Order: sequence, then structure tokens, then C-alpha cells
Amino acid sequence: MFGKRTGVLMQRRDFLLSAAAAAAAASLPGAAQAATRLRFAHFSITDDPNHVTALNFSNKLKAATNGAFEVSVIPNSQLGGEVDVVEGILLGTIDLAPPSCAVLANWIPEMNVLNMPFAFRDWDHYTRVLNGSLYDQIVEAAAAKNIRFLGFMTSGVRHIMTRQPVNAIDDLKGRKIRTVQNPVHVAAFNAFGANATAIAYNEVYAALQTGVVDGADAANTNYYTQKFYEVANNWAQIGWLYYSNGIVMSEAKFKRLPVEQQKALMSVGREVGMEHLKLWAESDAKILDQLKAKGVKVTQPDATPFRERSKGIYDQFLKTEKEKQILSAILAG
Repeated sequence: MFGKRTGVLMQRRDFLLSAAAAAAAASLPGAAQAATRLRFAHFSITDDPNHVTALNFSNKLKAATNGAFEVSVIPNSQLGGEVDVVEGILLGTIDLAPPSCAVLANWIPEMNVLNMPFAFRDWDHYTRVLNGSLYDQIVEAAAAKNIRFLGFMTSGVRHIMTRQPVNAIDDLKGRKIRTVQNPVHVAAFNAFGANATAIAYNEVYAALQTGVVDGADAANTNYYTQKFYEVANNWAQIGWLYYSNGIVMSEAKFKRLPVEQQKALMSVGREVGMEHLKLWAESDAKILDQLKAKGVKVTQPDATPFRERSKGIYDQFLKTEKEKQILSAILAG
């Protein structure tokens, strides 16, 4: 009996000694702490530049904070569509994501300036504006809505995919065209003569395949990586929009972090976002030939009537002086 009791006492002593040693080690300067685990949800497959950027964000944040963060990347809308994920961020069930500024505009009206058709002249103009004073204005506007904006990404220059060819704007008349869940996009395609239908991104392939919609918009890259050409192999090069995304998290969660970790998140988000712009531009440039090789029928409709019909969109949606000032700065940039 005494032998059994002695064994129990020795085990208890050893446990207490081990616990005391662990506590002492943890209190030493520079002692390793458990990493903060974050989930980064995105909406693309793993062959897409968005996934590459999400992985870069994870790796660079870990390195910049000496392992203070462990970011798990969850691709392909596994945690829901863009609206679902933004709601999850605000509720605290999802940590990070790159939703489109079109979706973010449902919470941050200033984002709609970036959804204005034909606001950007070319890729250089677009990247120059995103990395200029506009960035700080967006960060400020997002913070007021409990969204911390960490960096800009892109989904490229948007063209129109359809089941039947589009050689001119009149070919869109009455066609059901999928748009992102944003009233500006809906209004733009209605102005183009189409019957705009807002559908979540993760439902687009099936909607095209089953004929729920006749077409949708995308950039060369995600048209290719998502294999939309399998169900809509007509590709009209319009360039109606330079499509932006924001790397975001909850402002409340961001503010609870130590200042140095906040700085790391902002720095890494901005850095990988700038790298992503270059990555996507390179991808878009080379993929058009690959699409043609797969039998995609590429057309070049005259963009002038698209531009003309877009003019009313600005006045319809940009109501505040701040929004109008941002647009003026973009157009003059």
C-alpha cells in the first residue's frame, strides 16, 4: 500500500516540477508563445493567382512575426461565397479573406467608386491609383465599418463570356448575364441591354452549364482557371472593369492584437497585394493564347457604345461628395 502511495506522490511531484519548469521557461524574455491561428478563406481553385497570394501572405506573415501567426489557407469557396465570408469576418467566425470590392461595397459605400465602368484607362493607371492616396482613404472608410483593409488584390480586366457569340453591344440584348452581387454591376449590364442576374461566384459554372444564365464576366485568368470556357466558349474582349479585391479582417479583432502584430499584418498585406497585381497582369497577358488554343471564340466588340451607356451609372450611384471626389481623382490620375 505504501509503495503504491509513494509512487503516486512521486508522479505528482514530477508533474508539479515539470509544470513549474514550463512556467519559468515561458516567462523568460523571447520565450516562444503559442501561435495565433487564423483562417484565410478565398474563392478560387489552387491553380489560381489568388491561391498563390494567399499562401504568400501566410508564409510572409509567419516570417515577419517570428511565428506569432499560423495562417491556414482554405480555397475554392469551402467556407462560402463572398457575401457569406464577409458576414463571417464581421461575426468573428472567419479571420481573413480577399472579397471583391464589389461585394465589400455593400458595407463600405466608398468601394463602389472602384466598380464604376471604364474608370481606368489601362493597367498602369489602375495600379498607380490603387497604390496612391486612394489606399489610405479606403483603409479609413473600411475601419469605420468594422473592416480592416490590409491590401489590394485584383481579379483582372473583365470581359464577357457567353454561350452565343457577342460581336457588338446589341448581341447582349435580352440575354441573362450573371453579375456579382452588387447593384452597380447589375445596373451596368442592364445598361448594356442585358438582363442582369446576380449570382454567387461559386455558382457561376453550374448556372452557365444549365442555362440559368447565358453569360457572365471574368478576366482571362479566372475564365481559364475556373474552366468557364467549357460551358461558355465565346469570349468578348470588352475590358469594362478593372476588378479589385481587398484583403480584409475584422477591425475589432485587428485592434485586439499587439501594435507590432498590427503593423506586420498591414505591411505584409500591402506587400503581397502589390506582388499579386503583377502576378495577375502577367497571367492575363499570356492566357489569351491558351484560351484560343482550346477553341475559345474571341471577339473584339467596339467598346464605344459600352462606354456611352455607362455614363449614367456614375450619377446613379455616387451620391456623396467624398465618393465624387474619389472618382475625380481616379479619372485624373
